[in-house]
Amino acid sequence: MSADRVSLGMSEATVVDQSRDGRVQRFHEQILPHLTPLYRAALRLVSTSADAEDLVQETCLRAFQALDQLKDPAAAKAWVFAVLRSVSLRHFEREAGSVVAPVELSEARPLSQAPFFTNAAADSPLQRALIEEVRAATLRLPRPYREAIVMAHVAGFSYREMSQILEIPVGTVMSRLFRARRMLRDALSDTAPAPSKLVS
Repeated sequence: MSADRVSLGMSEATVVDQSRDGRVQRFHEQILPHLTPLYRAALRLVSTSADAEDLVQETCLRAFQALDQLKDPAAAKAWVFAVLRSVSLRHFEREAGSVVAPVELSEARPLSQAPFFTNAAADSPLQRALIEEVRAATLRLPRPYREAIVMAHVAGFSYREMSQILEIPVGTVMSRLFRARRMLRDALSDTAPAPSKLVS
């Protein structure tokens, strides 16, 4: 025990308690503000809201346990999204041997009803259907391209931030995102009704 601790009359238990209290405060200040975008991203990485909730819960647990590794509070968002990606990769590895059921729009609750995402309710059934159609198309992308779309358009990261989170060069980020956007556009075009069907 250091002389400073002795002079303050602090026991080891007190030091541990105060250290934990400090970590809890840091977690509330630096990680919890990103809970909504984390859930939004998770909901587009996995096929059900239940799986998304599990990803976010595990991400928060691991982030809390490793919070001492976050040296720059300004980088908290990118750091916790890197944790989410690590957690999601383990999820995909566990699911690799199982048959993935096709995504049904009815499986997921509307985003306005989803936990951690209560401030983005769609204004009409048509808008809700469009949101779920985009989400379903995103889920059908191969994982690397799905990650690129989510990190850029859901989380709003820059190329440089995506490079750090995905651990790939910036040039690869740009190429992957370009291909992902094209694949998503093509997928949505394939599901769009023909013009003749829009005419009553």
